[in-house]
Amino acid sequence: MKNPIVKSTFAILLSIATAVVLVVAIEGISAVLHPFPEDFSGSMEALAAHVAAYPPWVLALLGGVGYGAVMFICTYVATRFGHRRRRWHGYGVGAFLFALVVFNMMQLPYPVWYGPMVLIVLPAAAYFGTRRGSAGSLA
Repeated sequence: MKNPIVKSTFAILLSIATAVVLVVAIEGISAVLHPFPEDFSGSMEALAAHVAAYPPWVLALLGGVGYGAVMFICTYVATRFGHRRRRWHGYGVGAFLFALVVFNMMQLPYPVWYGPMVLIVLPAAAYFGTRRGSAGSLA
């Protein structure tokens, strides 16, 4: 693929598609480890109560390790398959995914320690995924 715009667009879309698949997988694991109650109504209040009742180890495992791995993989994919392995592909995808996580954190009542963990783990994962994806860069 010689057209840089097409190659960059493909890399970004591939990394976002990868994020969707991985986040659905993590949420599926979450549903097994901390299932919704039988009387779950689907309302924002019921969802907030469900999130507030999450065991800390599940949040640390899925929110820290799981979403950190998603960020690493997706920024790696965006950078590795982007035109000339430019780092802006990975950092752009990383910023987009990070913004989604921050928006989610603003909507739901996570524990106090969860925010700082996410603010450390996700940018670090984006940095290392992007750096790894640009290794052996063509430019």
